[in-house]
Amino acid sequence: MLPERGAKGRRRTLSLHGSVGLWAVTGLVLLSATGLTWSRYAGENIGALQDQLGGATPALSAALEAGGGGDGGHEGHGSGHGAAHQGPDVGIDEAVAPARASGIEGRIAVTLPADGKGYIVKETDTQYPVHLDSVALDPGDGRVIDELRFDDYPLLAKLTRFGIDGHMGVLFGLPNQLALAALMVALILLVVWGYRMWWLRRPTKERRLGAGRPVPRGTWRKLPVTVLLPLAAATALVGWLVPLLGISLLVFLAFDIVLGALSKARTGAS
Repeated sequence: MLPERGAKGRRRTLSLHGSVGLWAVTGLVLLSATGLTWSRYAGENIGALQDQLGGATPALSAALEAGGGGDGGHEGHGSGHGAAHQGPDVGIDEAVAPARASGIEGRIAVTLPADGKGYIVKETDTQYPVHLDSVALDPGDGRVIDELRFDDYPLLAKLTRFGIDGHMGVLFGLPNQLALAALMVALILLVVWGYRMWWLRRPTKERRLGAGRPVPRGTWRKLPVTVLLPLAAATALVGWLVPLLGISLLVFLAFDIVLGALSKARTGAS
């Protein structure tokens, strides 16, 4: 959809607002959906649903076996903290070498061993194609005790990872960041045009503030059942996944029912 040619005044602003909004809505919906995955209430519900569907993100285990490199039979090399690793330690370089040999490439992050846990060496390249493999190593001898490959992630876990990285602008590098910047500019323009449209129809001495004609009450009853039931189910699902939105919808529905009852009572009285 392109802006209307030759339009002037409020009609031109409305045309620009509608055209840009139509193109921006997909990106805004994707940003909202991916942002919800790590929000407090909605994120918990989405995570629970993802777990039930078998799409939970797998975790790497760095726990040491009993009697392994985490025993207390040697002097500790920690920094004095209670959670520091106590026992023989091959060091970071000797831990990274077997990790590299097992296929950990590119940029990496190393987590130092803690009490009862070994080294964790993981890839950190989130630019598509992502490199997020990781391995855990015994600090006593540098032996790989567990490994986790991104290829082994369930599909839902991969999509969640892609969505979060795309939301943060790191998935495709510069093109991802330029797309987010364009979306930001579009959102600013939509807000500015929205205020301009209000200003152009603001109440003045010659004109009162006007509003569009409301949709007649009960219009939703005219929808076919094949459309109404899936729409109601989708609304209920979204309301459950996003509790604050669900509560707002219930309050709006209750308010609308009260207004409808009052309107019906007035009509009956007259």
